[in-house]
Amino acid sequence: MSREKQTRLERNQQVDRFQLYKPYAFYTAALSLMHAAVVRGGGFSRYAAAALVCAGLLTWGLYEYAVHRWVLHREPKAEGFNLPGNLTHLRHHADPNSLQRLNVQLSESVPVCVAYYLLAWAATGSWQAAVYLYTGLIAGYFFYEYLDFQAHHGTSRGRLTRYFRKYHLQHHHHDATVRFGVTSPLFDYLFGTFHIEKRRGGAHAGGAAQAAGAGRNVS
Repeated sequence: MSREKQTRLERNQQVDRFQLYKPYAFYTAALSLMHAAVVRGGGFSRYAAAALVCAGLLTWGLYEYAVHRWVLHREPKAEGFNLPGNLTHLRHHADPNSLQRLNVQLSESVPVCVAYYLLAWAATGSWQAAVYLYTGLIAGYFFYEYLDFQAHHGTSRGRLTRYFRKYHLQHHHHDATVRFGVTSPLFDYLFGTFHIEKRRGGAHAGGAAQAAGAGRNVS
């Protein structure tokens, strides 16, 4: 049976669970160690900690939107340098049901996380505050990985999951120039990319053309 004709359940059963859960295990372990250090150092008030986690969650939403819109959907170059993730993401649009790449690789996410933590520490002047900001960032990242998997391979039928699945698949199959947010529509609202017009063949075709071009440019 070809991949195109497989049901969602059949694809789900073929998923490499080790690869799927590896980022969750890695970052959960890292956060556990970091919070243990914060507790030994005295920690923060619950209100301050909650505010910092929420701020970290918002920064994830902005990061997710900005990277998805202005990095991953750039027009690829036939020769020369392409931004990290650009070609991979366009191949994902060309074949969204592929099981070859289920999540962001640790080699790609760890440098971003380290840079975020160091910037958060510099901005707040407190390594403990940076831990809470980082916790919010990782919570957003976990939600992103969960929703992306559910959109393409998952079988959850919860109301929230169905909403975000539809939201994300409209970006894939209706118009690739809108709905860049995966975990939240907030930044699509703020940057004017939320509303989908009636069937715009040109916009969707543009995304498909990018993906096709990416496939030609990579051996």
